[in-house]
Amino acid sequence: MTNALITLCVLAYFVTLFGSKGFVLELVYDYGLVPSTVGVVSPLNLVTYMFLHANLAHLVSNVFVLHSVGREVERDVGSLRFGLVYLASGVVAGLVHTAADPASDVPVIGASGAIFGLIAVLLLLMPFKVTTALILPLPGVVMGLLLVLVEVAAVLVSVESVVAHDMHLYGFFVGCLGAFAIDYDRALRGLVIALVILLALYIWAVHLEGIMVLS
Repeated sequence: MTNALITLCVLAYFVTLFGSKGFVLELVYDYGLVPSTVGVVSPLNLVTYMFLHANLAHLVSNVFVLHSVGREVERDVGSLRFGLVYLASGVVAGLVHTAADPASDVPVIGASGAIFGLIAVLLLLMPFKVTTALILPLPGVVMGLLLVLVEVAAVLVSVESVVAHDMHLYGFFVGCLGAFAIDYDRALRGLVIALVILLALYIWAVHLEGIMVLS
């Protein structure tokens, strides 16, 4: 399933390489997620938007994380559950984003929301599984917490960006629900581990700030 999703994303991107600028824009508006048109056009857009990417850097970054995280999650929970979490995370992220700004006519494309759902599953069910999603080998719980903290900060700061950071968080939340549905006990342990690490990081940051002020 991981390889199939990556293949679809790559094939969709290659289609855009051989078309004119007008063709690409038409493709994005026809198959991307445009909040103001959800409910008017085909509901399939809530799925197809996940396979379109703005440029090579966007594609490579998503595919790299999907490969690093996806293969571990799929191996652990199975292809069916993996696919359901991926699809649900992407679709719900799109729906909530639309509900938050229903008048927006800015198209959203990319697999990030769905991928964040998989990151949540990795964090909760396999907190100590090492992946290279952030280049450096890191346990799933550390990698997941770092990404979530970055996304929360990005949403709170509200800096103008072409990245829909809110959708990443929506997808992550759906992935958390999926992890609890797959294995409640493991997910609960993973949540406790994540909270302990988060508390330790907070205490360390406060202590470090205190040392810097004293010096």
